[in-house]
Amino acid sequence: MKRCFILSFLLLLGVLKLNMLFAQDPDPLPSPASPEKAKVYRIPEVDSVPSGYSLNDENILDFCGQLIDLNIHERRRKLGRELAVLSRYSSKLVQRANFYFPRIEPILSENGIPDDFKYLMVIESGLDPYACSGKGAAGLWQFMKGTAGDYGLNVTDGIDERFHIEKATQAACQYLKNAYRRFGNWVAVAQSYNIGPERVATEMARQRVDDPLELRLVEETNRYTYRIFAAKIIFTHPKNFGIDENLLYYKKIRAYSRFR
Repeated sequence: MKRCFILSFLLLLGVLKLNMLFAQDPDPLPSPASPEKAKVYRIPEVDSVPSGYSLNDENILDFCGQLIDLNIHERRRKLGRELAVLSRYSSKLVQRANFYFPRIEPILSENGIPDDFKYLMVIESGLDPYACSGKGAAGLWQFMKGTAGDYGLNVTDGIDERFHIEKATQAACQYLKNAYRRFGNWVAVAQSYNIGPERVATEMARQRVDDPLELRLVEETNRYTYRIFAAKIIFTHPKNFGIDENLLYYKKIRAYSRFR
């Protein structure tokens, strides 16, 4: 009897100890390591581009005599993206420009087309006179077959004047002059070269905007104009985009061409 009492007492003590043990607060779990903040990659601001390509301020770009306000963040962002993309191929483009710009510039000037439109040619074909797109555009100015015929270029099985530098440039000048007569704005003219004048006119009327840069167009056309701006900046300041000084023969060739 006494032994049973002792065993019962010991069992009761064991139960009490277990209750006390589980009644204690558990050890706090180690707090999970706070995740690292995601890196924010910023597109280079246009402010970092050296002055000289603008008239009054580093954020005012002169395109065909029209002042483009780049103080608007969205515009700077778009231009920064195109500068980053185009600068990868800038050395090759400058080398090609040594040959083609002196032949193109006099034709633009004779037709009253601003010199800045040579940069449209840069982004259209990469200054490759034999460039052909998947949609059928061809030459430095990337004329479609039907449009080429409308502007006097002979496109047959045996002859394709879209590849003739001077004739294609004359045709491009006629297209640009017609578009300017319609819009009176060189930015709208550049946009029309990408999507056609009818589309630009329709969107300007539908969206009720006066500034073509404010138009909400398809992504390709939204980037198109800023790509032209980027080409102008890179060709104006090639050294600042890592272009070897030994490639900069363009000014010498251009000066020589005036006496031809």
